[in-house]
Amino acid sequence: IATPQSYVVGPGDEVNVDIYGASQKSTSYTVSPDGDIVIDGYGPINLSGLTVKQANARLRSTLGSRYSSSSISVTLGQTRTITVNVMGEVQNPGTYTLSAFASVFHALYMAGGVSGIGTLRNIKVFRNGKEISVVDVYDYILNGKLSGNVRLHDNDVIMVGPYECIVDIAGKVKRPMYYEMKKTESVQ
Repeated sequence: IATPQSYVVGPGDEVNVDIYGASQKSTSYTVSPDGDIVIDGYGPINLSGLTVKQANARLRSTLGSRYSSSSISVTLGQTRTITVNVMGEVQNPGTYTLSAFASVFHALYMAGGVSGIGTLRNIKVFRNGKEISVVDVYDYILNGKLSGNVRLHDNDVIMVGPYECIVDIAGKVKRPMYYEMKKTESVQ
């Protein structure tokens, strides 16, 4: 897929630098653990922590005087992988290696989905020990809202607790089944 301009470049990402116009040059670099790419004849340029758009601007301003009659473009090649922990009431809790584009739903899929007693309404995502998101899968299924389904970062923890309340709806309804309810919701 096309790399979003908001994607944050980090160690392990492959960066393609294309120079075209009066000068023609196309080179791939891998961002070092320190966050740098080393451009031949110029030296290291730090790109880690910048979005693709900001990395483009930094390279243009840094190399612009050398290639004044050329255009400079930065794109991503192979992206890095991240490691996330999926814990709690999932089929296969553990540590998973995913693409840097992975979201909470990707991690849940890799873990085999929630277990029989796992919640679908209150899945928590922690980054650096702080809760950054709460995912309600029902909100996605019923309303198409992806608001809690954030893009994951390296070492994020996804915690799936047990459900709090299950209601069995049977009889003459379109979808008779068990439904997980929040404390704030009524039978209606």
